[in-house]
Amino acid sequence: MNLVQRLTRHARLSWIANFGAPTPPILVFFINSICNQKCEHCFYWQSLNGKDDMTFDEIVAISKSMGKIEILNLSGGEPFLRPEFGQICKQFIRHNGVRQIYVPSNGYFADRTVKHIAEALEEKDLDYFVIELSLDGLGEFHDRFRVSPGSFEKSMQTYDALAKLQETDPRLRIHAISTATTINLDEIKRLTTFLYDRCPQMDHHNLGMIRGDRKNPSLLEPNLQQYWDLYDYTRRLWANREANRYGSSVEPMLQESKMRILKQRHQVVSCSAGKISAVIYANGDVGVCEIRPPIGNLREKTFPEIWQSQETNAVRTSIANKECHCTYEIPLWASIVYKPFNLMRSYLSAKVWQQPVPLRQDERVPLNVTSAEMVQLISIQTPVSKAVKS
Repeated sequence: MNLVQRLTRHARLSWIANFGAPTPPILVFFINSICNQKCEHCFYWQSLNGKDDMTFDEIVAISKSMGKIEILNLSGGEPFLRPEFGQICKQFIRHNGVRQIYVPSNGYFADRTVKHIAEALEEKDLDYFVIELSLDGLGEFHDRFRVSPGSFEKSMQTYDALAKLQETDPRLRIHAISTATTINLDEIKRLTTFLYDRCPQMDHHNLGMIRGDRKNPSLLEPNLQQYWDLYDYTRRLWANREANRYGSSVEPMLQESKMRILKQRHQVVSCSAGKISAVIYANGDVGVCEIRPPIGNLREKTFPEIWQSQETNAVRTSIANKECHCTYEIPLWASIVYKPFNLMRSYLSAKVWQQPVPLRQDERVPLNVTSAEMVQLISIQTPVSKAVKS
């Protein structure tokens, strides 16, 4: 994509972020509800392993009812457990013009993951396929947090398989993502140091803040200063790999905006959810974002009927009136990038022009510290057997 094409695309998406479009160019699609893990911080836990997931034919019909989509975020459940994963990607690339696909995954199923991604990469019109391996800490801590013995080692095996695939197709990008809570900031600091050394073809470690109706309600947002210190450590550690990563300049703006939102407890970045982005759940429910309740179901109405309804317009008005706030990254990212005033303010506030000072060797946390103390802490604060009823 040359400079003129990029500027034209940015102008078009900026228009949509402010005024909307019949089809939102950013779609979050929960393609299944099936998951093999029971993560303590999961906000989707009450909907997992349902019996009413949409069929492949229903998903194809949804794609055909929609127009152009730039960015497709496929979620679940564990998305790679969907047998038709590769076919779903191809459908949206061919019919809806999808150019970028992002997928969070627990990384448990290496062979299945590589097979599905390789199938999606057969489509030459796809610019990027980004997989985000979801990790909460080092080995033992991670396994217990997800009630999934051996899952950390499985995710490393998946990374190794993905790294081999990336050698044949550089459009595949490998990221990690961690959800920060009151109990795992030190674990994430050790984790990010381990990943930087262990996974040389991974070029980003994303930090998110716990949100939503999490499975274990005792898990809370971490201290904001401690979270920011962790982000600063991660940013400095990964600075050389971030330098050439697509979208890296937005990350400090995104993180700084999340901090302002959590400090002020209101919408500090005017939100474009419901205009530039939408969410479709595995049972066919449609929402403007993952925070707001669904506004319709695709088994009862078509996507255009729901998207242009009075109910959806009422939610858009509520968002525009700043009657909600959140740190949900996808609409927040789009609201920063594709709204000129937000972009300028966030750029200045985050001081993006100040490049991070690379982390010195003597500043790195030691990796010879075991996770035993943190496992004991999670056993006390978040007992798996008592967190929720199965």
